[in-house]
Amino acid sequence: MNTLPVSPPRIARCSQQRGQALVMTLLFGAVAGLAVLVMFNSALLTNTKSQLQNAADAGAYTAGVLQARDHNFSAYTNRAMIANQVAVAQFVSLESYFEDAANTSDRANNTYHTIQRDLVPSFAPLWDIAIQIPMASIRSGVSAISKPAVIALDLLIEAFDAAQEIHHTGTAVDMFLVADEVVKKNDPQAKMTTSVFMLADGAAKVKAWSTDYTARHSANDSSKEADRFADAVVDRDSTDLFIRNRASVPTAAWISIPTEIACPLGIPVVTLYAFPHFGGTFLSSDKKRWRGLDATMGGGTVTCIYEIGPFPIPVTYPLFDPTLSPPFVGGSGGAMAGNGSGYNAEFLGYKNNPFESGLYGGALLSPALVPAEYRFWVKGPGSTLDTRGGLQDHYRDIRDPTNASSKPKNQSADENGGKFPVTIEVERPASTVHTTAKLLPGSKRLKLEDGEKGDTMRTIATAHAFFYRSRVDDSKQFTRNGWRRGDGKTEYENLFSPYWQARLAPSTTAEELGSLAAQ
Repeated sequence: MNTLPVSPPRIARCSQQRGQALVMTLLFGAVAGLAVLVMFNSALLTNTKSQLQNAADAGAYTAGVLQARDHNFSAYTNRAMIANQVAVAQFVSLESYFEDAANTSDRANNTYHTIQRDLVPSFAPLWDIAIQIPMASIRSGVSAISKPAVIALDLLIEAFDAAQEIHHTGTAVDMFLVADEVVKKNDPQAKMTTSVFMLADGAAKVKAWSTDYTARHSANDSSKEADRFADAVVDRDSTDLFIRNRASVPTAAWISIPTEIACPLGIPVVTLYAFPHFGGTFLSSDKKRWRGLDATMGGGTVTCIYEIGPFPIPVTYPLFDPTLSPPFVGGSGGAMAGNGSGYNAEFLGYKNNPFESGLYGGALLSPALVPAEYRFWVKGPGSTLDTRGGLQDHYRDIRDPTNASSKPKNQSADENGGKFPVTIEVERPASTVHTTAKLLPGSKRLKLEDGEKGDTMRTIATAHAFFYRSRVDDSKQFTRNGWRRGDGKTEYENLFSPYWQARLAPSTTAEELGSLAAQ
């Protein structure tokens, strides 16, 4: 029986095809490996660039925050100086007020008024209570406090002025140092550059913000900037009515039915007696003195009815406040803080004092005119509480706050402070980025160029401070109506209100090109 043999040629053909798939696998693996290396480089560089940009943004934002904090510090210290100036005026007012009150109390207790009190009114509880007030002791206590308090307040105002300058200068000097520290905290491998770009653009912007945007203005000369500060001090929202026009004093008074002795042969109707008081304090025309004046004059009337013929006729006669020593009628008080002596014939003082403080609360045109005139022309305000009184020398604000042409065009952040940004440049050495060029330093065929100019990776970031007074409804935040205050006025950037914030801003094309050129 014959069998069919297996064909040898078929076996030979299968052996020749073995291993061809391995070649394709190796080629595909090489291409995939190359692609992985490319993707690795791209992802690593992108991630590092993003990390570097974040660090730069954090550093720039820090510089903007320092700007905003400096402006807010100036605003808070300006407000503190205004409050302390008003406090000085308050002590001047108290000194003058209680001197007059003590003098009036003495007059109420003199022999003439004691006899008059015993003979004229049937009862006078207000009088009896008032004459028991130890006004002389109160005046001594106020005087013991007023002078050292005013000296302390003036020194504190000077300290605030100095603190503004120290803080502003320190902010300008430390801005890049603090920004660099923040950069390193966000990316330990990064730092701010010391390139031509930073020495030119960066330093120039810090200088522009430091010296061109805000300035130290005089507070007590004839300039518009000084008037701006003085207006804030004497404003009715700053000073109270006691400073401007005080119309009462705690002294004796009565209103009663007269005794029969006061109405001989008549029918007693009514008697009244009081010490009308007038006084006020205002800033001098040169802004360097606070002056206060108070005056009172006692007087009253008695009304009786007499039957003359068939008709009853009321008859009223006056009661006086006589004395044998000047000012002969009434009493007064005065005080001053500032250099100089006397009232210097100033009736109104600084041109923008509230009108009700004029003529010292109207004392020079009041029923107490005689004692007021005697105090004004003869006795004077007395020794000064402090020669440095009045408005101190300086304060800080926007460089040209009174020029209408320099006001922002709108209420956007770019217009309100944003014209003085700070731009920083940050770099990271290429050696800290572990791309394939570092992982395969000996490879010639698989080496990929990283394209890092100067063997560093660099970027820039910009930020600035801006003024924004927010509202409950911010739907119109960057419009004139959206920024309108409760009083209907629109408030522009200034260093009296602490509404400064910071934000990142886009860098200009010129800065980007400048940074590239500096590399």
